[in-house]
Amino acid sequence: MRLIKSGIPGLDKILGGGFLEGSIVTLSGPTGSGKSTMALQFILESEAPGLYISIEESKKDFFFHMSGYKWDLQEAEQNRRLIILDYPIYEVDQVLNQYSAIQEIIQTTGVKRVVIDSIMPIALHFPNEDERKKGFLKLIDNMRKWGVTTLIIAQDRASENWKRLPYTSFEIENYTDGWINLYYQYDEKKEERCRSVEVLKMKGVEHSTRNYPSQMDTNGWVVFSDQQPDSSLNKPKAKVAKPAAKKAPAKKPVAKKAPAKKKSDRVVKEVTKKAVKKLLKRKTLGIRKRG
Repeated sequence: MRLIKSGIPGLDKILGGGFLEGSIVTLSGPTGSGKSTMALQFILESEAPGLYISIEESKKDFFFHMSGYKWDLQEAEQNRRLIILDYPIYEVDQVLNQYSAIQEIIQTTGVKRVVIDSIMPIALHFPNEDERKKGFLKLIDNMRKWGVTTLIIAQDRASENWKRLPYTSFEIENYTDGWINLYYQYDEKKEERCRSVEVLKMKGVEHSTRNYPSQMDTNGWVVFSDQQPDSSLNKPKAKVAKPAAKKAPAKKPVAKKAPAKKKSDRVVKEVTKKAVKKLLKRKTLGIRKRG
């Protein structure tokens, strides 16, 4: 199989050379992580036409939200480099049942790359989990008949245990050939949110298993594949136990000193002693005179 370039600087290196042509890949991440931006860049940085199927928002809203980037979407649409199909949520069944119509557009326009943004409205179309699984299997089977490289955007739910894989809300990654996750986590050292990219699955390709720092600006995405990955972006900060407070040494009981005798008390006692002696002396003399 032939590898095709992703159009994102640095991503091909960690992909093992690029995407397998004709593969179906899940692109997941939390709200604000840049999933739609990366998907659009995947289409516009290709020489071949690309088809963007928007289910969550209208074409007008999509063009407005992407107007801050360097790409001229109206020019790309006029030059047939970008084809937009926007489906209201109440017409999701058309994506599932009219796949042949989409296949006809792909064949007549020469489209080589497709984006589905996003899987959530399609998943909500099914009444229960069993029907959703069957629907996903049918959807993936029909998409393979298109013969193009496809990105399916999905919302992820971060795992409480950083050592485990994250997972998307409806687990579409279980049915696709590849899975790229975008992280958007708070860095306590930098006191800001930082972006990073990790390839979690890519069948048929020897890819990196590390998490790489990345950046998104008006030029789109850049993955810093030459930098040492920062694993602390996923690892929760360890709680440092506070040292136990030292107990103050027990104070020895201090013997209470007897209160000092007042000077006036001593004087009274001395005067009293003298008076008693005089009185006894007088009594002794009186006894002698009588005798």
